[in-house]
Amino acid sequence: MQELIIPNPSKHDVSTYDILIDGQAMNASYQLTMLTAIREINRIPLVRFTLRDGDAAAKTFELSNGNEFIPGKKIVIKLGYDGNNKQVFKGIITKQGIQVKPNGNSQLLVECRDEAVKMTMGRKSKYFEKVKDSQAIEELVKAYNGLAVEAKETNITHKELVQHHITDWDFLLLRAESSGTLVTVEDGKIKTFTPATGAEPVLQASYGTSIMEFEAEMDARNQWKQVKATAWDYTNQKLFTADTEEAKDINQPGNLAGAQLADTIDLNEFELHHSGYKTEQELKLWADGVMMRSRLAKIRGRVKVTGFSGIKPGDMLKLDGVGDRYNGNVFVTAVKHDIGNGSWETNIQFGLDPEAYAKIYKDINDEPAAGLVGGIRGLQIGKVVHLATDPDGEDRILVKIPTIDNKANGIWSRVACLDAGSERGTFFRPEQDDEVIVGFINDDPNDAVVLGMLNSSAKKAPLSASDQNDEKGIFTRSKMRIHFNDGTKTITIDTPAGNSIKLDEAAKTIEIKDQNDNKFSLNSSGVKLSSPQNIDIEAGVNLTLKAGASLSIGGATLGIKADGSVSMDGAMVGLTASGIAEIKGSLIKIN
Repeated sequence: MQELIIPNPSKHDVSTYDILIDGQAMNASYQLTMLTAIREINRIPLVRFTLRDGDAAAKTFELSNGNEFIPGKKIVIKLGYDGNNKQVFKGIITKQGIQVKPNGNSQLLVECRDEAVKMTMGRKSKYFEKVKDSQAIEELVKAYNGLAVEAKETNITHKELVQHHITDWDFLLLRAESSGTLVTVEDGKIKTFTPATGAEPVLQASYGTSIMEFEAEMDARNQWKQVKATAWDYTNQKLFTADTEEAKDINQPGNLAGAQLADTIDLNEFELHHSGYKTEQELKLWADGVMMRSRLAKIRGRVKVTGFSGIKPGDMLKLDGVGDRYNGNVFVTAVKHDIGNGSWETNIQFGLDPEAYAKIYKDINDEPAAGLVGGIRGLQIGKVVHLATDPDGEDRILVKIPTIDNKANGIWSRVACLDAGSERGTFFRPEQDDEVIVGFINDDPNDAVVLGMLNSSAKKAPLSASDQNDEKGIFTRSKMRIHFNDGTKTITIDTPAGNSIKLDEAAKTIEIKDQNDNKFSLNSSGVKLSSPQNIDIEAGVNLTLKAGASLSIGGATLGIKADGSVSMDGAMVGLTASGIAEIKGSLIKIN
């Protein structure tokens, strides 16, 4: 332990400060009325201070008009006693304002932030490939001039990692949290780390001596017996599961353990679910991180002491004399220095918020529809109004969303297809008055897409449902069908009039027939072509009939006619007739 009591080197008990702007000390004649400097885990350090400014008679604000407090100026804040000041902040001026109070006092308000604030500006999107979380964090930070990074190395290498339309800062915090680490920022350096709660405390705050104000609480609702994380493993078609029963590396203050408090709620498992694919290692880190936050949140509070610059977020603080429930070493999560009326006081926050970063800060993701209109969430039911006459020629259909306006025509909507391209693809438009399911690009109600069509008791499906689910197909309005049956292993294409093609694997047949009872069948016995009427076979050039054994041609009458010659050739040719056999020709040659 470095300090068991709060050191005060002051001979005269006078707090002092230095404000350096672009390396130059601020004019000593400027009157500082208030200064607050805040450092907190997972947040950008912040300083606010006010200076007397404004001259009603001259109608001006001299300090505001000057060059010292322009946003972008580099600034350093030092605090101490009797001129022995130590740096508590380094950053840039980000904001200034002026104020006139009811009593006539006027002032300049200056707000400063660590240069890491640059990472909070502007939403960005990026693909990372074959990267660890620690490497992604380093890559993000190194893209900014003036920033440094010290990222605790993580073990999981992601094949792909996507940052989608969020700030670099939010993405950094989310990836740090997912890998079970916390983030601090100090003087332009971003550090990710795991809490070292077994470290020696840098300060002791004792009730009755050094504690000026104190508040603390323990909340059993934040304590878990076990954390269980699950995700879907599509490779093996089952759930991945990982769990953790205790944050083993977290030392807990007080005399009630987190697991003991968890019995109050009697929740056996705190469940985390991800519907996508996560490895068991990722799930384990997720569960461990949630349990870590739970135990660090067991005791949360604040203690005020006289000004002390030697403690920072991530340090340990020893509480003494505040009762058995709260005595012990606590994890420091924020430090706030206040200067005012000639005094310097330090508020030290301990304990961590148990909620995930994404739950605390709701603005991580952009507004629905990019904030251009009120967004529409989820899928909506639509009714098809028109299929043709898209005013923009974009192959859209007109769909009415009854919950938006049941009397209006609706909105022109694109139609999602199994395949779509230039003059190709699968093409199935719904019918007018069909019920469809509609989604919206970027949650924008002006950008609708028909995702599919819906059946119901009012619009019955062409096939009855069964758990065997053997039958599938395409069925048109006029009763044309392409019907698949996995039970009978048949494919049937037919029309209402009875024209059909049937492939039957069980019967080992292919059959084509029409509504006139003409048939063409292929089976194990051979090929058969039949018709109740005529069968004409015509070839533009040659027609060859060949049989491996015999070729039989039969009929009530048989005529063979050629415009040229007719020849019969064989090892033996016989010509017989039960009646008269007649051979005619202008010349007959035999042998």
